[in-house]
Amino acid sequence: MRRKHLTRTQEVGNGASFRGFAMLCELRAFERRHFQFLETLVDRDLICEIGYHQSEHRPLTMKQVFLLGIASVPTVQRRLRRLRSLAAVRQRRSRKDRRVVELLLSPHLLDDFARYHEILSRSQARRAALCAIGNA
Repeated sequence: MRRKHLTRTQEVGNGASFRGFAMLCELRAFERRHFQFLETLVDRDLICEIGYHQSEHRPLTMKQVFLLGIASVPTVQRRLRRLRSLAAVRQRRSRKDRRVVELLLSPHLLDDFARYHEILSRSQARRAALCAIGNA
């Protein structure tokens, strides 16, 4: 007996949960389209951590990235080297201590993440509206 594959628009059982998977597919499609350089979870984790600390106005140093334990030190070095060569991550010397190297996301990548944040915000608003309708 063959199992029929469902499309994103078809509903199975609980329609709200299936719409949740449809939203995940939409987000993943956005990631594939705009963040093609993210080949591994290590790349994604590095970008997220660097961006988070940059948004907090406390850029990460190389040593702090290693201490996060995202991956082994050689793997993190290799992935960072690749992200720098793709201009996704940039380095600068610390203003306080010129011996320290800080890691920052490139401006074009920050713009892409702002759009990504908009999509996430819209999906949360949509989900809240669905919950309100379901509870009414």
